[in-house]
Amino acid sequence: MRVHVFAAGVGVADTREAEPHVRLAELVAVEEDEKVYPVDEEGELDLDLTLEALLTGRPGHLAVSTCREVAVTVGYAGRDEVVRVHPATRLRRVRRRAIEQFGISPADAADLVLRVPGGAEDLDLTAPVSSIVPKHTCAVTVDLVHTVRPQG
Repeated sequence: MRVHVFAAGVGVADTREAEPHVRLAELVAVEEDEKVYPVDEEGELDLDLTLEALLTGRPGHLAVSTCREVAVTVGYAGRDEVVRVHPATRLRRVRRRAIEQFGISPADAADLVLRVPGGAEDLDLTAPVSSIVPKHTCAVTVDLVHTVRPQG
């Protein structure tokens, strides 16, 4: 089975191959107070169960976090809004909720992306929010910005 593990603050998944009979604890090392969640779900996974028992019928995307909730401060056009989400929530949902909170029209939101403040690279909207939260914290700041449109 292929398992993608998103650890706190790492940004990208650590992809691992494992047999279905392997226990989750053998595949994912967790520190004190860390929990493992399926991405897009809020239920904590039991580390003593096998991958087959835990992941049959669902994608093998896992988020590791000490947080029960993450406060994402989103900056846009000189304003900040806080979006509170579960650590296993994908960044695309954070983007969508920020757009709603700012009251941005669908037409104006079409080319909006999330970036770390001052950064030039778009965040991967399929990754869980826990992947960008610094370890041992439950808050992060991102910017909602328009991608550069080609002129011509």
